[in-house]
Amino acid sequence: MALTPLRILLTLTLTLIVTLAMAAAVFWVSPDLAIRALQSATASFTPYKLNFGNPKLQWSPFEFQTELLLLNYDDPSRPPVVSLQAVEFAMPLQELFSGNISGGYFEAKNVTYYLDNEDSKEPIDIEALLAPLSRLPNRIDLQSVHLISRNESLWIFPLYDVHADRNEAGSMDITAGLDVAERKVELAAEANWVSREGHHRLEVDSVFTGLEEDSRLQATGYVDAIDTELSYELAVNGRYERVSDFLRALDGDAYPFAGNLTVEGILEGGLKGYTLTLDEIGLSEGDVYMFSAEGQITQNGSEHASLDINAQGSAKEINELLPHSGAFSALLQRSEIEIAVQGTLDEPLIQRAALVLYGVGDTRISLVTQSKALRLNELDSILNTETASATIEGTVGNLGELLLVAGAASKDAVHGARLNETSASFQGKARGNMQELRIDLEGLRGTHPIYDLESTAKLLWHQNVLSAPQLDLRISHSEQAEQVHARGAVADVLQARGVALELELDNVSPSPLLDLLSIAPPIEIGAVDGSALLLRGGDTLRLREVEARVQALRGLIIELSGQGAIFEKEITADLQLNLIDTTENAWAALSLPMGAPKKFETTVRLRPTYLTALSDVLIGDTQIQSVVTGDIDRLTLDRLSVDLYTPNLHLDDFASQSTEADPAAVKSSLSLKGLNDVLPEFPTSTTLRSRKVTGPLTQLEDLSVAIDTGAGRLTLREFDARYAGGELILRGNIDSTIDPLAVSLAGRGIRVPLGAVTEDLGLQQNVSGAFSFQGGLVTRGVAQKDWEGNLQGRLSTALSDVTVSGAAYDLLMSNLLAWLVKGAGEKTTTFDCTMAQFDIAEGVARSDSIYIETPRMLATGKASIDLPRSKIDVRIEPRSKSRAIQFPSAIRIVGDLKDPKVSASALQAGADLSAQALLLLPSLTLKIFGLDGPDDQNRPCETKAS
Repeated sequence: MALTPLRILLTLTLTLIVTLAMAAAVFWVSPDLAIRALQSATASFTPYKLNFGNPKLQWSPFEFQTELLLLNYDDPSRPPVVSLQAVEFAMPLQELFSGNISGGYFEAKNVTYYLDNEDSKEPIDIEALLAPLSRLPNRIDLQSVHLISRNESLWIFPLYDVHADRNEAGSMDITAGLDVAERKVELAAEANWVSREGHHRLEVDSVFTGLEEDSRLQATGYVDAIDTELSYELAVNGRYERVSDFLRALDGDAYPFAGNLTVEGILEGGLKGYTLTLDEIGLSEGDVYMFSAEGQITQNGSEHASLDINAQGSAKEINELLPHSGAFSALLQRSEIEIAVQGTLDEPLIQRAALVLYGVGDTRISLVTQSKALRLNELDSILNTETASATIEGTVGNLGELLLVAGAASKDAVHGARLNETSASFQGKARGNMQELRIDLEGLRGTHPIYDLESTAKLLWHQNVLSAPQLDLRISHSEQAEQVHARGAVADVLQARGVALELELDNVSPSPLLDLLSIAPPIEIGAVDGSALLLRGGDTLRLREVEARVQALRGLIIELSGQGAIFEKEITADLQLNLIDTTENAWAALSLPMGAPKKFETTVRLRPTYLTALSDVLIGDTQIQSVVTGDIDRLTLDRLSVDLYTPNLHLDDFASQSTEADPAAVKSSLSLKGLNDVLPEFPTSTTLRSRKVTGPLTQLEDLSVAIDTGAGRLTLREFDARYAGGELILRGNIDSTIDPLAVSLAGRGIRVPLGAVTEDLGLQQNVSGAFSFQGGLVTRGVAQKDWEGNLQGRLSTALSDVTVSGAAYDLLMSNLLAWLVKGAGEKTTTFDCTMAQFDIAEGVARSDSIYIETPRMLATGKASIDLPRSKIDVRIEPRSKSRAIQFPSAIRIVGDLKDPKVSASALQAGADLSAQALLLLPSLTLKIFGLDGPDDQNRPCETKAS
C-alpha cells in the first residue's frame, strides 16, 4: 500500500524527463510536434498514455502550460493514474540538464492521484525514479493535492496551499495545509535531496502543527533510495490533542482511544513496512486519566500494525480504565494501572495488568493479574465472563471516612467510635471476573487509638454487591486483656447490611458503645463477658441471644440476658438482669442507706418512647417489688415513675452503713443548696407502699409515701400511715423556682399513742395516753439557720388520758399538806387533757392558750419559743379543783433551749416538781418537726425561790 503513491510520483517524473529529452531533440520542430512526440514516447516507454487539454509550449525561455494533464492506463476501464489542472512549468533548459538549478517554477491548481490495487507489483528502480527530484525548480505552488483510492483502509490526508522555495543552502522550504480527521493542520518542512553515486538521500526536518487544537509533530531524519529499495529513519517528537488522530494515521482500523497524546521515538522502515520505537509515549485527559508507555509499533506489508507496549498510568475514576465501575464509583478518587499490551492496533491484547485503586479515607488497593490475553475492544464482555486470578493487597488510612462515604455509618457514629482515627491493611488472592469475583483475605489488620483488629475473610463480588460469606474478626485492646471475637457473614459489606455475626465478649468495656449512643450511666459500668448474635438487615442493628456478665463499680456482678436493637440511636431491648455477686466496697460506693441485696432480679422492656422495669429485690429481711415506667425521647428520659411495694419494711435493713456522725455536725451540714443540681430535669413520681414497718423506734403500719419532682419542685404528695393504732398524715413541698427557696409542711396526727411517739422521738419518758396534732409550717432558705429565722405558720396539739411517771404533780398544786403526807410517794401524774395552739412568725412560736387538766387541778399558761435565738419561756399557773381558796403557785421554764431553768414558789423549794411533765408538750412539739429541745430530760430539777 505504501508503494503505490510513490510509484505514481516516480512514473510521472520519468515521463516528464523523457518528454523534456525528446523536446530538446526536436528543438527545431514546432511545439505541436513536440507535444505529440511526448505523447508518443510516453506510450512507447511506459504502460501509460499522456493526454493534454489545450497545451502550450514555448522554447525560449522554456515554458509549458496546459489546462489539463491526464496520465492514463492502457486499459480504458481503469481510472487515470494522475490528473493535473491549470499547469504552468518554466525552467531554463540548460539548468534542467546540468542539475545546477537556480530558477524555474512549477504551478498547478490541483493534483489528484488515483491509487489502484491492481498496480504492477514488479520491483521499480526507486533510485532511478527519485534521482530527477534533485532537479526540481526553485519554486513549486500547488493549490490542492488529493489522493483517491478504492482501499477503504487507507487514511488520506488532503493537502492544500502547497508551497516550496529553494533556500540559500540549496534545500527546499516547504509549507502546506492538511485536513486530518476534519481538522486543520499546517506543515512546515525543510527537504534537501542529496545525490551520490549509487545512493540518493532526502534529508527532512518537518513540523506538523494543529491549527484548531494543541497538536504538534516534529519528524527529523532521512529517506534513502538504493536501487529498488527505499528506507527511512525519522526522529519523532510530538503531541496530539486527540490520540485517535495519531493512531488512525498509523492504521485506519485502530482502536478508538480518547485523550491527549505525547510521543517521542524513532520511526524507521521502508516500502514494505515500518517500526515505531517509542522511547516515551504519554496519554492524558485533563485530571481524568494519565498514562505513559514505551515499546514498539510495527507494520509489515498490508498487515495491521502490531503492538508490544508496556504502559502505566492513573485515572480519576475506575470506569476510565475499566468499562465496569458499579458501587465503587463514589469511593474511588483515582486509579493507577500497569499493563503489557501486544496484538495489533485494531485488536490490542492485554497480556498482564496491575491495577492500583486510590479512594476516600486514604484507601489504596493493588491487584496484579497474570491471565490470558484480553482483547481491548472486547474488554467489557471478557471482564464479565472470563475468569482471571490476581493477588490483592491494600491499606485504608481513614476507615471512618470510607464508611461514611459508603453510607455504612453515620457521622456521629464515626467520630464517637473514633473510626476516623482507625487505619487498616490487608492482603489476599482474588479469582473470577467483574460479574463474580471471589477474594480470600488472609491478613486483614486494623489499628485504632485503643484497639487492634485482626481478621480473615472470604469475600464475594456479585451483581455489584460485595459480601463476606465467611468472616472471622478479632478486636482486642492494645494494652488490656480485652477482646471481641466475631464470626459469621455479611451480605453487603459496603452498606453493612445483612449482618449475622456470633459475638464473644471477653472483659470488654462498654464505654465506647455508650459514648457512641450518648448514654451516661448513673454508675460506673465495667467489663462485660458473654456472647450474643449480632444481626443487621436494613438500618436496624439487632442483638439476639444475649448472655453476659457485667461488672459495675468494680465489684458488682450483674448477669444479663435478652435481646435488643438499635435504629438511628433509638434502642429497643428486652432484658433480664440479676445481681449475682457484690463486694462490700462496691456496694458502699453507691452511698445507699441499706445493706447489699441478697437478691436483685429485674426485667427491663425498653422501647424508643417508653421504659418499663419490673424488679424483685431482697434486702436483708425486706422483700421489695418495684415497677418503673418512663417516657423516652431519643434515649433521653422525659418522665420517670417508680412504684415500690413491700409487705414488711424492716428499718434495720436500711440503716446507714457509715459510722455514726455527731448530731451537731449533722445539723450544721443540713442544706438544700444545689437542690436544682440533684433534681432531674424531667418529672418523676415515686411511691412506697408497706403493710408494716418494723425496727427500732417505730410502730408504723399501712405506710403510703408518694414523692414527686419536677420543674424545680420536690413534693411530698402523700405520707399516710397508721402509727401504733393512731393515724398520721403529712404533706409537704420544696420550691426552688423562687429565691430563696420555700419549704412548706402540713399534716395532722389523730390519737397517736404518746408512749410510742416519745420513744420514737428519743424523749425517753415513761408516758402513756393519746397525742393529736394539726398544723402547717412555711419557711424560706437553704440551711438550718435560714429555716429557723423564716419559720411561720400554726400548730395545734392535744394530749388526752396522759399518765407521766414521777411525783403526783397535781396533788402538789392542789393540797400541799396531802402531798407532803402521801404525794411524795406517788410515782405518776395523770393528765385528763392537755391542749395548746402555737402561732409562729419569724421563727418565734407563741401560745396564750396552754390548757392542762388533771383529776385534781386545772392549769393555764403561756409559752414563747424563739428558735433563732434558741430561747424558751413557759409559764404555767395551776388551780385546785377542790379548794375554794387557792394556794398561789406558778411554774416557769426559761432560758436556753438546750439548758432551760425551772423555777417555782419558795414553798415548793427542794421538792421534785416533775419538770419533765411540764416540758413534755413543748419538747414534743419541737421534736415532731425535727427541731432541738432540751438535751437532758432526766437531770435533777433546779429551782429558785421566787
